Amino acid sequence: MTSDWRSRWLVTVASDVLTRDGIGWEFTTLRQEDVWAVFREDGGAFPVFSAARGEGALPPPDALEAMTREAVADLLAAADLADGDGWIMKNISAALLLASLDVLAWEGEEWALESGDDDVALAWAMPADGRTPFAWLRARGSDRDFLISIYQDDAVFGLSFVSNVDLQLPGTDHGSLRSRRDVPLVVGGIKKVEVVLDTLVEGGSAPGLVTEVLLHGDASTSLLIAAESYSHNEWHLYDESVVVLPDVAAADALDWIPPRRNWRPTEVPGR
Repeated sequence: MTSDWRSRWLVTVASDVLTRDGIGWEFTTLRQEDVWAVFREDGGAFPVFSAARGEGALPPPDALEAMTREAVADLLAAADLADGDGWIMKNISAALLLASLDVLAWEGEEWALESGDDDVALAWAMPADGRTPFAWLRARGSDRDFLISIYQDDAVFGLSFVSNVDLQLPGTDHGSLRSRRDVPLVVGGIKKVEVVLDTLVEGGSAPGLVTEVLLHGDASTSLLIAAESYSHNEWHLYDESVVVLPDVAAADALDWIPPRRNWRPTEVPGR
């Protein structure tokens, strides 16, 4: 089924796209109904990939995955971004497919901001802190779930959307982790997703690291960053937690080690 999606949908590639400037793939039905778009933006310090729903009904999950993977692979190759085994393509594509999800709730295991020597939590993030670290997150969808965790690339860590481990909330919480079934992230239909592929980390020696993902809902956004809390006021990027923030502006206003490179997302939630 996935290999013959062109028999049911059309695609317009690269600079011929209709809705905006940029490099991308726009997918429509045979009746020219806009259903899905995948883009790569190059206006900042590093490429930002995005996917957005159209007005028409989304293709089935297997076809949508095939469309997205083919588009991302082409957009990586067109920018000479190395991806020898295809893992970066698969990870970016999986993140972008969140734009096809209707989220009922989010769950995950939250890290304490500070812990004692005996691994007893001393402080947890509060809403006023503006950011909360998690070991992993799961989006509970109306028809499927998405797991978000961390992967390691040499000495740095990025966001993983292709984990083979089925992480579950424990029956009892221990130490510096606590179960959360009320994670404050976008719920309802996710309309658009933007994925940062940081090609400057480690002086540009790495092929690229998925460091941030922005989720657009109908009226709000949620930002995920690969980082870690070393103390209440010390946060390190490219580290071992999935950090949740309300939006990019919140991340811009906070201190990070090393200093975080700002990027400009789509200003309005949705496409």
